[in-house]
Amino acid sequence: MTDFERPVHDPATDPATDPDVDTTATPVPTSPVGAPPPTPETGSVGMGDSAGPLPSDRPLADANAPAPAPAPRQSRARWLAAAGLIALIVGVTAIGTLVLTGSTSTSKVAGFVPADSVMYGEVRLDLPGDQRQKVGQFLSKFPGFADQAALEGKLDEVLDRLTTDASDGKQTYSTDIKPWFDGQLAFSVGAVPTSGDPEAAVAETRALLVLSIKDEAKARAWFGSAISESGKTGTTEDYKGAQLTLFDDAAMGTATKVGYALVGGKVAIAGDSASIKAAIDTKGDSGLTKADAYTRARAAIAGEDVGFVFMDLKRLLGASLKAMGSAGATPPVSDSLLAMVPDWTAMRMRVEGDALLLDGAFPHTAAMPGATENRANKVADFAPPSTIVLMAGNDYGKALVDTVALYRKEPSLAEAFAGIDQVAGMLGGLDSALGWMGDTGLVVARNDSGVEGGLVSVPKDAAGGRQLLTTLRSFLTLGGAQAGITVRDEDYNGTTITIVDLGSIRDLAGMAGALGGTPLPTDPGSLPDGHVELAYAASDAVVVIGSSPDFVKHALDAGAGASLADDARFQGLVGRAGATHTGVNFVDVAAIRGLVEGMLANATPQERADYEESVKPFLEPFDAFIGAGVVGGDIDQTHALITVK
Repeated sequence: MTDFERPVHDPATDPATDPDVDTTATPVPTSPVGAPPPTPETGSVGMGDSAGPLPSDRPLADANAPAPAPAPRQSRARWLAAAGLIALIVGVTAIGTLVLTGSTSTSKVAGFVPADSVMYGEVRLDLPGDQRQKVGQFLSKFPGFADQAALEGKLDEVLDRLTTDASDGKQTYSTDIKPWFDGQLAFSVGAVPTSGDPEAAVAETRALLVLSIKDEAKARAWFGSAISESGKTGTTEDYKGAQLTLFDDAAMGTATKVGYALVGGKVAIAGDSASIKAAIDTKGDSGLTKADAYTRARAAIAGEDVGFVFMDLKRLLGASLKAMGSAGATPPVSDSLLAMVPDWTAMRMRVEGDALLLDGAFPHTAAMPGATENRANKVADFAPPSTIVLMAGNDYGKALVDTVALYRKEPSLAEAFAGIDQVAGMLGGLDSALGWMGDTGLVVARNDSGVEGGLVSVPKDAAGGRQLLTTLRSFLTLGGAQAGITVRDEDYNGTTITIVDLGSIRDLAGMAGALGGTPLPTDPGSLPDGHVELAYAASDAVVVIGSSPDFVKHALDAGAGASLADDARFQGLVGRAGATHTGVNFVDVAAIRGLVEGMLANATPQERADYEESVKPFLEPFDAFIGAGVVGGDIDQTHALITVK
């Protein structure tokens, strides 16, 4: 039995055999995402990225969907499946292509993408530059990959299994795909359909899947065999020296043909016939890679990576609105809302030895509400050291007020705002109810019984925050008595904490059932006989609205003493994502795993054994998630990391 079937700990780092191993935290390098060391091959400066796991995690979700509009008949789906069978097989073997040697950063596939594409994405399974080394270091944290010298054999073994399962035993990766596939895979979407008619939209759809190849003869044989095994036959034609194999079906109700072509011994292209011909017309020197938006995106997030996505948002939005408008399915959208949409956006994924990194970039849009300067968010100063989730934004009150002002201009929302304003009027208006907030965020922390949490705001107008809470207290005191709601105060080190007792859990459940008019899945009498309490406190330094009085106390204590902001691990993570930012998100993945494992006490012995042997070894390496937004002149960016230990 291999260690893929039965994961084992690396003895050199197993806490059971090495008492010095720290299982709770790992030192975090503090080099920022924007400035990794030059790569040996190119000397270029890379930047981090992480959209999540490597492209092996459902890599063909995009690549195997060549048409954004749904097919009007099942036969089209069958033809697309036949023409794009390569996408399925190569997709499930994405992780296996890690065995390929590192290559240069030049993309072979990007040059064949038509210039009018509104969306482009590529996966660099050939691991350019330093990415082969980094991927090896990253995978070494997981069971079965500790010995990097055996990396190629291990991955071939895994991929052969995946390919065999995906092809019902007809294919293996090492024998059938690896000999011709050169490790680069891309997709593109051309002009987006603007017709509201489904069949017309299908006919207008333009999409491509492009793969780099290293042996045209073997690739041609593989394609021919795969199509033959699918039971489909097509016609061939010559187009500018390339042989196209095309398929159609009268039952599709459209003249659209799909197929594939091998071009110049460099790439295999699958898609609709018009897109394939447009790709051949590029001669490998695509206009897309020379377009201003694309070049700006690449420059903003330059460096070696394993994945990249680019979208022309303005054209995508414009075509989508036109299509919905022609179908009568959407109200008009004001120019003020359209002005918020950036012209384009791009993301790239990079692997570091201890993290998956995701960088995003888009043109700065002055009309977009939100913080306009980078600085360290202050919410972490009041987050307890045991915080496991932090989601915070700078100048949050201003962002909300600006957003309300923007949407208030929408004619379609006039009626909704009339009702909102009527309610907000009792609180002094929306601006007063929202504008007092400064840096604000959601905080979730561990406690002795599980978790606690609430809203933490560093007020820009402390008096305004206190006034809002005083007004709400008055409403609760006057109107809550009939519902069994009581309000009381208690002093905590000179700060007044207000506790709102909503009543017993059983009574609240019974009330919910009565209001809903349907029986509850659980008898209220079987619920715990405790009370649900919310609490809040407001000082000049912080406003806390929490799930319990204890959380409010813990937040106040953090402001006066040790807090999440003082934690070296948190500081290191934020330093990598952006020490100064417009907002920050943090998730302690390791701590959450520990909480979930605590719930396994109610599982059966077999379930616990299965988890310990087959699941936990692959979860243990994951440590934390951190993300930050950064504004910077003409281009704004986002940085996110998922770290392993």
